[in-house]
Amino acid sequence: MTRVLVILTARPSWAKLEPVCRALKARPDVELQIVTCASALVERYGNVEETLKHQGYAVTDRVYSTLEADTGESAASETGHLVIGLAAAVRRLRPDVALVCADRHEVLGAAQAVAYQHVRLAHLQGGERSGSIDDKIRDSITALADDHFPATELAAFRVYSLTGRSERIHRTGCPSIDSARTAQGAEPVTSTELGGSGPDINLDQPFLVVLQHPDTRTAADAEYEMGETLAACAQLLLPCVVFWPGQDAGMEGSSKAIRAWRERRPGLRTVRNLPPDRFLKLLTQASVLVGNSSAGIRECSYLGVPVVNVGLRQYGRERARNVMDAPHARGTILQAILAQLEHGRYPSSALYGSGDAGPRIAEVLANVSARIDSRPVRV
Repeated sequence: MTRVLVILTARPSWAKLEPVCRALKARPDVELQIVTCASALVERYGNVEETLKHQGYAVTDRVYSTLEADTGESAASETGHLVIGLAAAVRRLRPDVALVCADRHEVLGAAQAVAYQHVRLAHLQGGERSGSIDDKIRDSITALADDHFPATELAAFRVYSLTGRSERIHRTGCPSIDSARTAQGAEPVTSTELGGSGPDINLDQPFLVVLQHPDTRTAADAEYEMGETLAACAQLLLPCVVFWPGQDAGMEGSSKAIRAWRERRPGLRTVRNLPPDRFLKLLTQASVLVGNSSAGIRECSYLGVPVVNVGLRQYGRERARNVMDAPHARGTILQAILAQLEHGRYPSSALYGSGDAGPRIAEVLANVSARIDSRPVRV
């Protein structure tokens, strides 16, 4: 029996981890352990434990570490708190291998807590580039990890350049594409299910989805940047579903802009969160996704959803044809939205996978050796 520990640090990561957990849970040779921690446990960022419970998963342990602040200092402090709590959890659970996802500061804390106890560490989404502090965090996690599951060929090459161990690199595609593939056949999201605050929106008619997180390099400008995006959307007659930003430096500024535009812009509905599968289904119903979420680059490439990617937060990440970039200027953003509305749906792209990553990753994890080969690489 292989004990596989999955560390869930943020709500958006569950869309990537759930297909892997589903495949692991179905295996008789695996004991699945799930630890929820950091912003994944905070209601304002979308506490995911209800989603896990609804989908039939049990939470093995939880670690609280989120601070009520949105600065670089608080992010560093949170990482330290999380290392302490997760180190104790890893010691108690004694997994054979632990799986972490993506590139946030919490994931670096999780990677440290695992690697320092000589537990085998697996990492999803290494080797990518997004043009922010996340690049340094992602590469640091890659250096700490023993097994790597990059989504694209270029990402796999970058991981190899950092590790020099091709036998540890498994190019499987991203499991979030598994979730996107499933979402395509699901029932449409309804206005009642959407929840949130603001007027009812007929989701059978054209509408925009806005999801824009602050760029940590320009956190002081987050209110202005979000304001420019919402000002561009306000010039259209289409209703907007606006999601609150995630826990990044500058989050309060972005939220302030949303509150101000909610008061003056009819047809704007603000939503805290949706379960990952329902969020992806909502994207299939939207006319255009506007903002800077990686979902626009990754899942929307497979779904063929038109995307206007605003600013430099995703700079460097590989794109399919569905993405049109625009700077933080309302006029340019508006022109890009109009162009995407005119274009309509794009062909599905397999850039980030074809929807079968979960079982492939589970197969590798179930058969890893707990012994870590730490011999130096001969160059």
